[in-house]
This record gives sequence, C-alpha cells and structure tokens, in this order.
Amino acid sequence: MKLSVDRQEKKGFFGGTYYETVIRVTLTDEERKVAYGQGIMNAWLIGSNDVSSEETVNLLHLCNRSHLTMEDLIVGITAKANNESELGFLAWIENRVKDQCKNFKSHIETAINNKENMNQSFEEEI
Repeated sequence: MKLSVDRQEKKGFFGGTYYETVIRVTLTDEERKVAYGQGIMNAWLIGSNDVSSEETVNLLHLCNRSHLTMEDLIVGITAKANNESELGFLAWIENRVKDQCKNFKSHIETAINNKENMNQSFEEEI
C-alpha cells in the first residue's frame, strides 16, 4: 500500500489564499484482491451516518463527503481549507487517513497470513 498526500497553497480568484490536500492510495495487486475478497473496499474508514458527529462535520467541511472508503482513496480525494486558520483540519484528515490506512493494511496482512497458515502441512514426532 502506498499513501500519497500532497498539500499545496493556492491562490483564489480574488487574491485570497487557500490550501488543498490531495490524498490518494495505491494498493498492490495482492492487497486489492484480498480487500475485494474480504468485501472491505467500500467499508467506511472515516465518517458516519450521524451528520452531527465531529468526524462527519469535519469531512463535510473539508471535502463535502460524509464518509470515506478505500475506493474513494484509490480514486483520490481533495480536501480544502479556506484559509490558514483551517490548516488544522487538513492535518486532521491527513493523520486520520494515515491511521485508517495502517488499520486497513493490517487487516489485509492478517487475512493473507491466515490464508497462508491454512495451507500448511507438517509432521512432528511426538
């Protein structure tokens, strides 16, 4: 798994400054195969149905979404902070995505290891 985070300062049409972070994830072929096999590509990594939750409010503010899935991250998302005082929100989403990607990768690695362990044979003298 590769996580790419690119934050840039941009100039608005009327001279104001805003900040954008583009986040994209790339999975290896094996990771993608296992994730689809496990049915977790569209599982919500961040956000919820509760639009009043802090996490969902932050997501709605930054990228106009109530939740993010691995499918979303593979396609790529853009989070936008309207001014310097909102940079903390960008740091929040960057860190949150990084943490959730680590959890996702751990889940995939566990599934791969379990599959490998199921296909092992051994002999032991007792």
